[in-house]
Amino acid sequence: MFRPIFIILLLILPLQALASTIYTVRIAVYNNAEALQHELDKLSPALRKTIKVKKRGHQFVASSIDTDKQETLQKLLPSYQKIFPDAFISAEETPDIQTPETNPIENEEKNETAPQKEQVSQTEQPTEVEETEKIEPEMKPETIYDPYSRKVVDPTNMNLSLFDRLHQKTLYLCAYGPEEWSPNVLIHVAFFDKKVIYTPIRGDVSSKREKYKVVKDRLYISHKGVFDKNMYSRLEKTTEDYYLISTWIGKRKITTIRYYFDLDKAEEYMKSLR
Repeated sequence: MFRPIFIILLLILPLQALASTIYTVRIAVYNNAEALQHELDKLSPALRKTIKVKKRGHQFVASSIDTDKQETLQKLLPSYQKIFPDAFISAEETPDIQTPETNPIENEEKNETAPQKEQVSQTEQPTEVEETEKIEPEMKPETIYDPYSRKVVDPTNMNLSLFDRLHQKTLYLCAYGPEEWSPNVLIHVAFFDKKVIYTPIRGDVSSKREKYKVVKDRLYISHKGVFDKNMYSRLEKTTEDYYLISTWIGKRKITTIRYYFDLDKAEEYMKSLR
């Protein structure tokens, strides 16, 4: 069975193993402590023991306990995502490895948008002191991270640009594994302002964080922070359930992949892949 080389090159390249890498699951950011606690209480008692909450200014940041065992967090991540769909694994790495830039993309179009509130998507650790006592609630409840605001709405609207379809949205990538013997992969894909985070739900792949850029009708994903103008994706088809996105190297189409809007429908589709 043919396995698309683009999946190997772009989407599921393992993160480079470094002895100093520390991993954590970024779960959510709330302005109101009671609202955050209400959602955390939906998790099992055992899972709640793995979560720490820090107060950062007037915000409350929930994340998992830091660990150097990425595999452990990958097993726990689906349980977190049942309540917090956009939870993702963050990696703190030193030193920062630089990759020589090749085939840079001309700055034809930038991801220009007003800054929006989002789940913490940077790898820097908060510098504030961890709250060990119960959290004091704010007077005015206001959730600044709402996972449901990231759902795709009215995808068949032909007036939407490619950037508007992806920016601040969550999709579920369904694809064959990189080898014939490999399990098929289901990946949680979270687009933010300028970054996209790939978090595996199923399949033998690693988490990945990259930059993205939309230039006209083309989507470019960086590799280790570097864009290649010859590697890009295009929207082929839009349905009520998924986007069909093709991947290209130069003028040659490599494959097409479904990006579902709903996790349940993505899992149903995964059952049909052989």
